[in-house]
Amino acid sequence: MLALVGACGTDSGDHAEGPKDPAAAGSTASASSAPPRSAGSSASAVGRGLEQKSLDRLALTTKDIPGYTVTTVTGKGSPVHHDVLTDYRAVTPAPCQAVYAAAQLGGLRDFTSEVSQDVVSDSDDLGQHASVSLTSYTLADARTVMTNLRAALPKCTNAEMLPSPAHPGSGLGYSDAEARPVSGYGDEAVAFDATQVVVSGGPTIPVTVLVVRHESTVATFMSLNPFQPPTVPQDVIEAQMKKLA
Repeated sequence: MLALVGACGTDSGDHAEGPKDPAAAGSTASASSAPPRSAGSSASAVGRGLEQKSLDRLALTTKDIPGYTVTTVTGKGSPVHHDVLTDYRAVTPAPCQAVYAAAQLGGLRDFTSEVSQDVVSDSDDLGQHASVSLTSYTLADARTVMTNLRAALPKCTNAEMLPSPAHPGSGLGYSDAEARPVSGYGDEAVAFDATQVVVSGGPTIPVTVLVVRHESTVATFMSLNPFQPPTVPQDVIEAQMKKLA
C-alpha cells in the first residue's frame, strides 16, 4: 500500500500520555464538556503551536489502540521535513494545492511540530489501516489550513492535481476530489474522497481523508484501498481524538 511504505520503526508505546464524516462546513465541540487541559493544550488554546515533545506525547502508541501496530514515520525522534511545503505549493492547478497537501497528510502553512504514523490492524485484511498525522500551527494558521481546504474542495472535483516536475515530492497525484459531510469531531472537520495516481504510471487507488482541527493542532487521517471503498477505522479516529482532547 503506497501510503504505508517508508516507515521508520514500530512505536513501542513508551510515550503514552494522556468522532462522523466534510463537506464545506465544520463542526463545533462543547468546551464546557471538555476534560481538564494539559499545559501543552493550554498553549495550543491561546494560539501558540505545540513544541515537538508536547506533540509527540499526543501521538498514538500501541497501548492506546490494542490490536494495531503503530509505526512512526516523522516526529518522535524521526526527522520532520519543513521543505515538503515547497512541493505542495508547486502543485497544479494552484487552487487545489490545499487538497493535495491534505491528501499527503499536510497543509500549506508552516508548522511548529509534526508527527505522522501508520496504524495497521494486526489482522489487517487491506481494510483496517490508516495513515495519521498531527500537525501543530499557530491557532491562526491552523484555522487558515481548514478554511483553505474547505474553499478548495468545490474547485477540484474534476481537477487532476499533479506535482511540479521541479518539485516531484512523493511522485503522487490526485484526482476526482469530492467532499463528504462530517460533524462531531474537534473544533471543525473536513472530509473528502479522491483517487491517488502514481505520476510515473501505475494503479489508481481510491483514498479517503478526514481532517480535524483541535485548537491549533490539525489531525489528518487517510486510508486507501484498491479493492473496496476505503474507510478510516473508527477506533483509530476515536483513539487519536481522545488523546487530543
